[in-house]
Amino acid sequence: MDPAALIISIQSHYLDQFRAFVREQQQDCSQGAAEVKFQLADQNELFRQLCCVDFVRNDEMVEPVELQSDIMRFEPISGRIGSADLLIEQLQWNDVVIHHTLASPPLDKLNAWFQHWFDPDDERYREGAEFGDIIHSLWVRPKKLTVDFGKAAPDAFWSLLALLEGAGTTGLRINSSAGELS
Repeated sequence: MDPAALIISIQSHYLDQFRAFVREQQQDCSQGAAEVKFQLADQNELFRQLCCVDFVRNDEMVEPVELQSDIMRFEPISGRIGSADLLIEQLQWNDVVIHHTLASPPLDKLNAWFQHWFDPDDERYREGAEFGDIIHSLWVRPKKLTVDFGKAAPDAFWSLLALLEGAGTTGLRINSSAGELS
């Protein structure tokens, strides 16, 4: 399968699950909202300590709820992005682990990418849109990034890989946290 087609397929599969998840959450509570942003002061690896929770119930108390999505199975795909080798072993849209060869990612460029795709100030918010075109979190750890791409378009994925390739990584290996445990 073509990597671009695979990414579109995985993102679409996730969005279908997310729509069903939100409908179910809305039916099970009297007050609640999808895609609620929080700042978590005690999470140092969480980029800018910002995250977006899939759904927050607010009946008697605030209760964040995260979608536990299923994983689409596929054979690993290899290729190149610019001068970097690319291997996609497993991909779950809300739990993408990107392994890279950089000593550290370029934080200024990563910050600009995050500013656009997380949209902390809701500058890209569109009234009446089903969901925001945003990521839900970015975790920065040595030689890897973990991203919940939330409702972001596939371009968020490709632009992040291009950012890492532009910074000089020679290899990109993609899997999920579940894939790392097995």
